Amino acid sequence: MDRPLRPGGGTAVTLPARPGAGDRPTVGNRPGVVDRPNLGDRSRWSNNTVISQRPQWVNIDRSVNVSIHNRWNTAFVNPRQRGWWSPPPARIGFWNGWGNGVRRGWVPSHRRNIWFTSVWWSRHPFPVGGWHFHFWRHSFPARYWWTVPAWGRVTTWFTWTAPAPVWSQPVYYDYGDGGNVIYQNNNVFIGGEQVATAEEFAMSAMDLATVPPPRSDEQAAAAEWMPLGTFAVSTHEKDVEPSHVIQLAVSKEGIVSGTLHNIDTDQCQTVQGQVDKDTQRVAFRLGESDDIVAETGLYNLTQEEAPVLIHFGADRTENYLLVRLEYAEDET
Repeated sequence: MDRPLRPGGGTAVTLPARPGAGDRPTVGNRPGVVDRPNLGDRSRWSNNTVISQRPQWVNIDRSVNVSIHNRWNTAFVNPRQRGWWSPPPARIGFWNGWGNGVRRGWVPSHRRNIWFTSVWWSRHPFPVGGWHFHFWRHSFPARYWWTVPAWGRVTTWFTWTAPAPVWSQPVYYDYGDGGNVIYQNNNVFIGGEQVATAEEFAMSAMDLATVPPPRSDEQAAAAEWMPLGTFAVSTHEKDVEPSHVIQLAVSKEGIVSGTLHNIDTDQCQTVQGQVDKDTQRVAFRLGESDDIVAETGLYNLTQEEAPVLIHFGADRTENYLLVRLEYAEDET
């Protein structure tokens, strides 16, 4: 299986943004649930166990993770840096301009109505992670998994209790020059606060994204999933014809699940990770790669464009953009 997201590798992940937000259905407006699929439905789908195993290069321990969280949380209460979680209009305009380039150059030339439908799924079995909304896929029509809930609904979705200073406002994580997550002298600063070394930051992302598997298929099937939508992933501003689309969902326990589809090769890879309740950070792994991990913010994934930071092990990062796709009404 090819390894996604490596620059120049011909497998860039890019999600195109939808032309307009329209009226977004909330989770409360979901179509009626039909009978859940029989577990035997998964018989054609092999298991990806690699995605639940922490890579050897990730040797971060609990004390380092605690230190990173403490410094990160300081950024939320530092009165000198208040408001860093809301990027200035110029930054939003930058990402929107990038997304518009994808919309103009990519969306019209692709038939979105062939992706992630019942027929499509039947033709694309792949090794899925232990946690995957595949069990719930038949419970709702295809269009449901393209929707995105309002932020207010997202904050009440999870079973865990989250710290008030962090969740009292949505956090838009913005990577790179001019953003609120920057690399400087081999250190990572968030909201002006130094939170980790570059190596520690990458390891903490992979640690977050590596989720222990469920104890059984029954436990996996019992998980409830909220759609985060379908995107195209652009690897840089000139990448206006992305070769990958991704569909994501999040469980009540904060586990992120999804499918990455390579349009060029017609191959798929599983996506698995989770939300950090202490920071709103989201990190997820792709397929069987043991060095690639993507991170963004949960609020980012409710927007039309979601900046994403891609870690290639502890040595290198790239800034990508997920561009939301609108559901095509002729999909079935």
